[in-house]
Amino acid sequence: MDSGAKNELYSIIRELNSIISELESISRGVRGDFVGIGNDKCADCLDRTLNQYYYVRRKLNNLDTYTVTESYAKSHGGGGGGGGGI
Repeated sequence: MDSGAKNELYSIIRELNSIISELESISRGVRGDFVGIGNDKCADCLDRTLNQYYYVRRKLNNLDTYTVTESYAKSHGGGGGGGGGI
């Protein structure tokens, strides 16, 4: 994986961490500030979404960028400095 692709990956991880932090804050706020109006169901839904984000973050953090070849990255929409989906 070239340095441009690595930088893009790290940028995605930083943005994902920011989203997770905001969702955690919203979930805490919903549970604490909106008592008795379905807040638990709403917060539970946010928590299920958070669990999916945690899974993606774990996968991205465990990605071994040294074993991703240029040909693999190109065939999966990334690499080559052109950016693309991860």
